[in-house]
Amino acid sequence: MSRYLWLLLGAGVTVVLDQLTKIWAVEALVPGGLPRDSAHIRTDVHTVFESWFNLRVAGNKGGAWGVLRDLPETWRVLFFVVVGIVAIVAIIAFYRAARGRRSLSVALTLILGGAIGNLIDRVRLGFVVDFIDWHYVDRWHFPTFNIADVAITIGLGLLFIDMIGDLRGTRSGSAEAVGAR
Repeated sequence: MSRYLWLLLGAGVTVVLDQLTKIWAVEALVPGGLPRDSAHIRTDVHTVFESWFNLRVAGNKGGAWGVLRDLPETWRVLFFVVVGIVAIVAIIAFYRAARGRRSLSVALTLILGGAIGNLIDRVRLGFVVDFIDWHYVDRWHFPTFNIADVAITIGLGLLFIDMIGDLRGTRSGSAEAVGAR
């Protein structure tokens, strides 16, 4: 039972950080608050580091990098809500199988928290609030993102590292790796 408590706590902390930072960004950068349509967000831009880092609110109607943003709203929201729910169920099932694998458990916890954070936005607003804007001078812009996206990305990185360890047979923290030493 305590394993699932860690999953809930870790994912919960991720969701709270994600939602609080989104609320802060909207309050600080969107005069008058969010409109119902993500295409009409008028945002102030706060320059953190002039050559590479701004804060500005953007509404992402699609998935990563705006994929599927042009679907009709009813289908788009339904699709992403269903995908989000399926992902949450799959993550919990994988977490159950991750017994004794710390890096995999942490990865799944971060991915779960990020998925829930973005799902909350989709259900509540119909789009995801993004506000972290990385760029190189004015020549290159990375798609705007949020804390949930950061958690998902770090989780996927840890998942990849865990898979490489599996392929090499050197999973850290596993009984097989400890017994082989």
